[in-house]
Amino acid sequence: MDNLIICKRCGSNACYTQQVSQEVETNMCFGCGFTTSTLMKTGSEPVKATLQNSPELYKALMFTDKDDHVWFPATISMPNQGMVFIDGTSLEDWKWAAVKSIPLGKKDKKLNKDQTHKMDMANVKYFAQNDFMTALEVIGFYDAQ
Repeated sequence: MDNLIICKRCGSNACYTQQVSQEVETNMCFGCGFTTSTLMKTGSEPVKATLQNSPELYKALMFTDKDDHVWFPATISMPNQGMVFIDGTSLEDWKWAAVKSIPLGKKDKKLNKDQTHKMDMANVKYFAQNDFMTALEVIGFYDAQ
């Protein structure tokens, strides 16, 4: 079942929860842009793997709620539309970044045979920490649903 709940990180009423299986529930807050699941508990293998593979800023922004669920900033990647991610240098100095994708040019190298687009980093747009939803609008996230 899909539902909107109050986010345990920011208090927004725009936290989308989804029961993926009997054991697994995911939470994606469109208010703050952070995500967690029932698998993301302090010390769990998924949290260890996320910490091992994430940039330092994502690690610094990690949040643990009162139920011991660990929240991380989301990275939304839609290869043919764009990407939303965090960009910054510290807990205080970061923003949401949104970048549209553009078709590959004839001189561009493909990373795989199915690749048709690349991220247009020359035209990245930045949004305040509380403006995740607007960043998603830039890449057409809501149009794709």
